[in-house]
Amino acid sequence: MDRSRLIILGVIAVLTMSAVPVLVKSTDANAVTIGIVRLGIAVLAFVPLVLIRGEVFRFTRRQWLQLTIIGCTFGLHWLTYFLSIKLATAAIATLTVLTYSVQYLILAYVFNRESVSPVEWLAIAICFSGCILVSPELSFQNQVTLGIAVGLLSALLYAAMPLLHQRAEGIGTLERTFGQFFFALIIFLPLLGQANWDLQPTDIHQLLALGLLCTVLSHGLWVKSSTELPAIYSSMIYFLYLPGAVIGSAVFLDEELTPRKLLGCAIVLGASAALSLYRYRRSKTAS
Repeated sequence: MDRSRLIILGVIAVLTMSAVPVLVKSTDANAVTIGIVRLGIAVLAFVPLVLIRGEVFRFTRRQWLQLTIIGCTFGLHWLTYFLSIKLATAAIATLTVLTYSVQYLILAYVFNRESVSPVEWLAIAICFSGCILVSPELSFQNQVTLGIAVGLLSALLYAAMPLLHQRAEGIGTLERTFGQFFFALIIFLPLLGQANWDLQPTDIHQLLALGLLCTVLSHGLWVKSSTELPAIYSSMIYFLYLPGAVIGSAVFLDEELTPRKLLGCAIVLGASAALSLYRYRRSKTAS
């Protein structure tokens, strides 16, 4: 597929995914219910494909362990992300989770011994300052601030995903995606008693949209585009997630777009994008 079509697919995938915080915030279903439904739909969609390929029947114990770690990390990421949206606002939760790109750099520095320049540390600090800016007060007694803290934890878990996938590169993409959803579902199942199923038809439609549109379709398109596009293209396209969520929250949830919130979003988005471009140019110069 040519690059222009892949870019279009990537944009569609990210904008579709940006509906997640809006749908999560608007539905009466709690974080556990949302996670179980989304993951259940995803697992059901991937099971036939995985069984037809049959690769899972030849996995070693080490590969199953890798899939378990990937899935459990992803499950905790989703749980904390949904909680962050419920505690704070759709826009602010999205803003905090977008810090995953700078948190990935910190994890790569700690675990892969990747070098981080002073300019990159400055960009990381600026990115976190944007999260502090949108916080009403630095106290966990405030629900929005607590949501920001939970969102930052969610971003940290999401930042770990590429590192875990790199270590499991011997497993096919389809099987890794299935394992990610399957073992994430296992994380949610012990919380089944906390799920709320007394829902209105509107809530059910929102859950179906989250499962089919925002998980199966969007993730499928994103895997296709992000796999075949150069990494810098994927990074820049993914940053559309924040403006998509911010606009969606304002239009559909009537969230107020205060100058402070817009400035915080601009700081996080600008620092993250600048950091990605800086690292891309540095890698091209080094090669």
